Amino acid sequence: MCVFRDLEIFRIGYYELKAASIIIENTGGHLKKIFLGSPYELDEYVRNFDDDSLIFIRKVYEKCLSIEYLSLIFPPSKEHFNEFEKLLKICQNLKSLLLAIHINDDVLPEEELLIENEEILKILIRSSPTNLKEIRFICDVEFSLETLEEFLEKWKGRPALSILTSNYIYREKNYKKLINKYKNNGVIKDFICDYFEKVVNMDFKI
Repeated sequence: MCVFRDLEIFRIGYYELKAASIIIENTGGHLKKIFLGSPYELDEYVRNFDDDSLIFIRKVYEKCLSIEYLSLIFPPSKEHFNEFEKLLKICQNLKSLLLAIHINDDVLPEEELLIENEEILKILIRSSPTNLKEIRFICDVEFSLETLEEFLEKWKGRPALSILTSNYIYREKNYKKLINKYKNNGVIKDFICDYFEKVVNMDFKI
């Protein structure tokens, strides 16, 4: 079996979570950047996605205590949320997080999906490391105006946050007004709504 003791930067596709977990298991604990990605949005059924994404999260917080830049993708289940929160508490060097929610089998009603996404923001408020200054949201991650405002209000007192998203709902008038409000009071550093390809490109810097 190959061992990657000096590996610091790791790139692999969304569809290869099982392989990614095996590689992470055999690193020397020096990984600082893990980039999951694809030039296309993830919109297909992925075999064993729920189990593989859960194992991937666990491998990150078990083997990657030095991680600074991280991409995660998982379904909106309680078990995944619990593991995600554990990762945030353990990986204290995390600076930038790309988060994708992917529903593999069924399509959730919009109201239910918004409730699940609200839980993501609650977890980020409760457990984000102090170094976290950039969050990127893609796929099925969308927040109501009220939920986003509550999150930003509770983020006050932390380092200013940069948010990138590929969801164009945030270009609507009410969202732009809210975003500008929290830019003006120093909670938001930047809020960028752009093409999917640019948001998932972790080499793209604000």
